[in-house]
Amino acid sequence: MINLKSAIITVSFAVGTVAMVTSAIGIKRGDDSASNLLDVEIVEESILEKMNYFSLDQGRKVVSLSADSLRIVGQRDLYFTAPDGLLYNENGDKIAYKAREGEFKNKRKELALDGDVKLSSPEGNYSAQNLYYNGSKGFLEARGNVQANVVDKTTNDQLRITSNYMNSWMKEERSLFIGDVKGKLSRKRAYEGSFTFSSEKMELNRLKSLVTLNKNVSLDRNNYHLEAQKAEIFLENYNKKLKYYVLYDDIKLVEELKLPSGASQTRRAFSEKLEGFMSQGKVVLTGAPSVQQGDDLIKGYQITLRENVELVEVEEAQSSFKLRQDEE
Repeated sequence: MINLKSAIITVSFAVGTVAMVTSAIGIKRGDDSASNLLDVEIVEESILEKMNYFSLDQGRKVVSLSADSLRIVGQRDLYFTAPDGLLYNENGDKIAYKAREGEFKNKRKELALDGDVKLSSPEGNYSAQNLYYNGSKGFLEARGNVQANVVDKTTNDQLRITSNYMNSWMKEERSLFIGDVKGKLSRKRAYEGSFTFSSEKMELNRLKSLVTLNKNVSLDRNNYHLEAQKAEIFLENYNKKLKYYVLYDDIKLVEELKLPSGASQTRRAFSEKLEGFMSQGKVVLTGAPSVQQGDDLIKGYQITLRENVELVEVEEAQSSFKLRQDEE
């Protein structure tokens, strides 16, 4: 004869156990009919501390890292704190990273990092507050106090850039920087000098060795201070008889001239387009250009200025003359 009290206790325990399992591993249900069976999906999860981890995909390295804590879900997705690791792209190149915390989704090769992020790849070194990398698409996104140190593969010029936001398409070798963009370009040969720049948006195309700046553009090099709404800088043209940089829209040039007497004089120029030829040390202004130098003002269709030279060339007028100076 079955003890009724024992049966009730057993059933109660079984119901409680099912509820606990449901909460721990999740139960998929169809409709609410009594005829449906419970479809139980078990998700394996491991939590480890002070762990070194690596994974392979068909014998090829995918990711490796050491972390203070590591949570592995479904033997596939990783969640970690204080990671110091390596990610391998399709070419086998190493991408090193550090952060306060992050996660890696194995299926799509997605890496998300948060807090004091540092990442080093074949194309450059980056730091930011947040960073997302999609290995399957070769896409990199960074937000918050972005800093990038990139070397142009053709000229070996070094670019240091800061911004609020960055996208990088690694396969296309193209990067976009947005928000309070500031930077410095240093030539491989130190004697060739460097220049600083700022804008609201910047695009770097490493395949073309081209830097494009947009909106509230400012360039400073040697004695020149330049302002415009757009600029193109052709890194490969520095020592060629080709334009090295071109500025467009609302251009303002300010140069501090050193006069033979030892005094200095401010030269200001305005135009809608400016082309700079580094090998010849000159700039060509077109689009209603005008130049103010001391008490003199000149206008024309095309004006050529040479750096730290008082001579102003008005080529369209087929004349070249030196602006008047006051007698000492």
